[in-house]
Amino acid sequence: MAVAVINLSIEQGTDFSLSLTLKANGAPIDLTGYTYSANLKKYFTSKTSYPFTVTPKTPLTSGVVSIGMSEGLTATIPAGRYVYDVLITDDGVGSSAITSKYFKGTVIVEGSAIDGN
Repeated sequence: MAVAVINLSIEQGTDFSLSLTLKANGAPIDLTGYTYSANLKKYFTSKTSYPFTVTPKTPLTSGVVSIGMSEGLTATIPAGRYVYDVLITDDGVGSSAITSKYFKGTVIVEGSAIDGN
């Protein structure tokens, strides 16, 4: 499966939200029984990360998730260029859980003239 590349721009001190559709073989994935994670980092190997909130949309058969960050979190991210990815895990049964990367890209965090950010 190819990982979709979507580059983003986030303004410091503002709420951020984006809806993404997860597909396999061109069809939306039924997200029942899945868990999600998405992080923003300066580099993929960085220890400091900024987590996105990942929320599936109903119906789960639509394959749509929303990734977002609150204004409080975006205000703490220094302006600059970052990377992110979105992972989903099919929780399966026992040790059969499978994690896949569906989206990745760069993020430009843009500074703000408000409050000295």
